[in-house]
Amino acid sequence: MARLTSKQINELANTFLTLAQSIGDYRMNNFDTLTKAQNRKLRESHRRILNYSDDFYTISATLVMNDVEDSLARIAKITEEITKTYKSLQNVQKAINIAASVVTVGASIFSKSPLAILDALGKLEKTWNA
Repeated sequence: MARLTSKQINELANTFLTLAQSIGDYRMNNFDTLTKAQNRKLRESHRRILNYSDDFYTISATLVMNDVEDSLARIAKITEEITKTYKSLQNVQKAINIAASVVTVGASIFSKSPLAILDALGKLEKTWNA
């Protein structure tokens, strides 16, 4: 099997999360008609699928963190550029857009979503270079 990218693993995590949510919804919607054994089996499957989803997210984050030096270098480079010239920006909307993009980068890092981090960093660079 070919090696999966962080993005592909993240997509798997999203898929498993969606499946787990569907199973959980089914269990809750049919709770009154399920036997104890049926309820237990669905609950156990639901929990396992959620665990797989979490594990996929962890693997995806690990793969992104393997590239952390590159991401940190990108952040350092754009920070240096912004620090040097931000105060002299003439376009107020660009200043606002850059500030909002920096907020998004911070939020994405705290969300621990690899795709969100890469996306936010790319958008910050694009906003800065516009």
